[in-house]
Amino acid sequence: MKNVIKKFDVRKFRMAVIKMAITACTVATMVCSAAMVAFADNAENAAPSGVGGATTKTTLINLLFWIIRIVIIVIAAPSVIKIVQGKQEENNRDVIAGFTTIGIAAACFAGSFVLASLI
Repeated sequence: MKNVIKKFDVRKFRMAVIKMAITACTVATMVCSAAMVAFADNAENAAPSGVGGATTKTTLINLLFWIIRIVIIVIAAPSVIKIVQGKQEENNRDVIAGFTTIGIAAACFAGSFVLASLI
């Protein structure tokens, strides 16, 4: 069996970027729409029922930070595959790269909670 090196497919990469951009725009539109509706509902009432005293700004910030946290998890998930492949091929560079990616993602994930509490 020959060693096959996969070439980087620019067209597939561009299509993936376009799909991610469309998804990001859709999510941003939904977040803005939700914020507008929440602001419209909250405009006449000082404390809406069921919110628990949270303002529209705090709710929107929490929602945005959870979206950011999900993106961090999605970006860090392939590093687990990298670790397993590195272990299987006995390539320490891949294993270390995978653990480093998980460590950086964990720091970013924890930092998102710190930033959300500071805002």
